Amino acid sequence: MDRDKVSLAESSIDELCINTIRTLAMDAVQQANSGHPGAPMALAPVAYTLWQRFLRFDPDDSIWPNRDRFVLSNGHASMLLYAMLHLTGVKAINAEQEPLDQLSVTLDDIKRFRQIDSKCPGHPEYHPTTGVETTTGPLGRGCATSVGMAIAGCWLANNFNRTGFVLFDYDVYTVCGDGDMMEGITSEAASLAGHLMLGKLCWIYDSNRITIERGTFLGCLD
Repeated sequence: MDRDKVSLAESSIDELCINTIRTLAMDAVQQANSGHPGAPMALAPVAYTLWQRFLRFDPDDSIWPNRDRFVLSNGHASMLLYAMLHLTGVKAINAEQEPLDQLSVTLDDIKRFRQIDSKCPGHPEYHPTTGVETTTGPLGRGCATSVGMAIAGCWLANNFNRTGFVLFDYDVYTVCGDGDMMEGITSEAASLAGHLMLGKLCWIYDSNRITIERGTFLGCLD
């Protein structure tokens, strides 16, 4: 098969994957008659690229200590995370932190998005849903927590890594939106990250110029 055909095939698969993420998001929101479909649909290409090409994780061992961390600070886009956990086949763990031979997020779980006792609540919650690294929803919290994760990674590396024997070198990726950027905790966390020169921390800013209070520019409020 020549390169053009290979490139076309890969492009088609990429597009199918991205559209599948979008479809799961909008179908779940429609089913629940509640939630936020826009952010997951817009961020689908970003999440797919990140999880497919950069994020280091083992779906069969979701608590692998050196896994890269993914934090969804704009927690209202929770269906983006649930779709990724489902499509990448991340396995659940039990109360004893042992891997189970079942998906963390099944299609039935997604069908119960935003319902009482669902594993797919409106905002991601740490512990009930394997693969959710931290509870997010209060804007700015995910950004601050991700800085703490990066600091922890540096401490682990400094204390346990040896020449030629690296135990900890994980990266922390955080997706944040306009609402996150408006919170003081985000500015303070960013300042601390810069001061400590955290090199294994990446924030991905979804600048769509709108919040629940309308536009983010003064001119939009006229």
